[in-house]
Amino acid sequence: MKIKKLFKSSVIKGFVYCVHDKIGPQPKYIWPQAVPDENENKEQPMKDGLLRLSYQSYMQIAIKNLSLLLSDGMFPSEEDEKLTRYFAIIPYPDFNLTSLTYFHFLNLKEREKPIETAFSLLIKENRRNFLYNNHLRIKTLISDFFESLDKNFSNGFLPQEKLEKDFYGLLEKLIEIENQPSTPATTQRKMKIILAGLDDSGKTSFIFTVDRKFSKLMGLDPTKGANVQSIQALGASLFLWDLGGQTRFRKKYLSKSQIYIYESDLIFYFIDIRNEQRFNESLEYFRNIYEILEKELEQDTPIIFIFSKGDPDILNDRQVQKNLKRLKSELKEIVRDKLEFYITSIFQIESVLRAFSAGISKLSPNREIIDLNLKQFSKATKSYIMLLLSNEGLVLADYYSKKAKNFLNHQGSKEIIQDVFEITAPQFTQLFEIFYKFKALRKNEASFDLEDSIIIIKQLKLFENNIYVLFLIDKREKKEKINSLMPKFIERMRDLLATYII
Repeated sequence: MKIKKLFKSSVIKGFVYCVHDKIGPQPKYIWPQAVPDENENKEQPMKDGLLRLSYQSYMQIAIKNLSLLLSDGMFPSEEDEKLTRYFAIIPYPDFNLTSLTYFHFLNLKEREKPIETAFSLLIKENRRNFLYNNHLRIKTLISDFFESLDKNFSNGFLPQEKLEKDFYGLLEKLIEIENQPSTPATTQRKMKIILAGLDDSGKTSFIFTVDRKFSKLMGLDPTKGANVQSIQALGASLFLWDLGGQTRFRKKYLSKSQIYIYESDLIFYFIDIRNEQRFNESLEYFRNIYEILEKELEQDTPIIFIFSKGDPDILNDRQVQKNLKRLKSELKEIVRDKLEFYITSIFQIESVLRAFSAGISKLSPNREIIDLNLKQFSKATKSYIMLLLSNEGLVLADYYSKKAKNFLNHQGSKEIIQDVFEITAPQFTQLFEIFYKFKALRKNEASFDLEDSIIIIKQLKLFENNIYVLFLIDKREKKEKINSLMPKFIERMRDLLATYII
């Protein structure tokens, strides 16, 4: 078989297409073919460069994959079914494999409701960085492939031999990406995060606040040129490029974009919301950066706008509100898309962490499937709000129910509710840590009674890291449901969070 030869020569070692059929989760299409049980060696699943797994092992992969789409026995809503592009990087330690898995719902004439599917690219665990470094290109390829292939399944599934040519063509295109990778292969994922903006727009202060180096905030000198430093977050190396904003340096970055902007994974763009005299200058600088990204480098780099120096005592000032309105309007004209912006202040570390969290979450291929699991868990437990936070206070994922607005008796928008809860959430985790150190808690959980609601915090141990889950509920009885479903939820989240970035 030609497809076998391609697998032997590629970092990609197998395909598994799983479906939730009438008999339950099962592997529908498998390449390479399953071997008899007696010929399988789970500790060394490769032989002569070819994957050798039994049907039972493929079944385990199918069950694990589809359990992420069907949490706690809950079937997807029509809204979930429409969101047909979930991706995740999933480890299978029992087989020394990792996959990039594509989840979507498939319509069949014989079934009233769409069925759940999961397609996995299997690679050796020690080569998983190929998936991280190239997942954006791979995602587009796979999405387009299944948009075409799904049409063949409207009357039911076809025999595997009739589809081998299609999957052979997909593998050829994936090997083209392998031969021309976005980033050279490394043993650990390294991400380039750019902090850009005019001088005195708050870039360096932002880094020191994230890294908790508050003593260095006093008497900061302007950054001269590009200051590159590395910090560790969620097991990955984040290289922060703090680009000094003086005119002579800005011209250098733009003229040598192949050095400074090329292959950036994320850009934070800073604007001092109080300095309206320099808005035109800042907007022009950003326009130049954006044009380079679009036309010269052809990069779809995520951009987070940081409206800095938004100290609490000035936010309600009429001129500041006018400034914010103007910036949002003019930036939208440039990017022609939905803006993602955060108002930050070094006097409110939570505001900085929230903005940084939003950026980090864009680096994770698992964010959407994690959000889906939070949504389903919240619905099953009738929780109003649910957050996942790292030990550093970074918001890894969140879910806000439609009832949250009415429940909190708030007349403002949903975004304001999110602001309040996300900004205060890290403070609750810090309280938890303090109480726990003094052994005031016997269990890895705490609760805080508010006037008409309860915040529950659960601490989960994920390898060497602490992960916190925060719930907002209205009745203490709901805690029993949370506790009963939590073990399965933790089991699913363990793999998704372990591969959140690294």
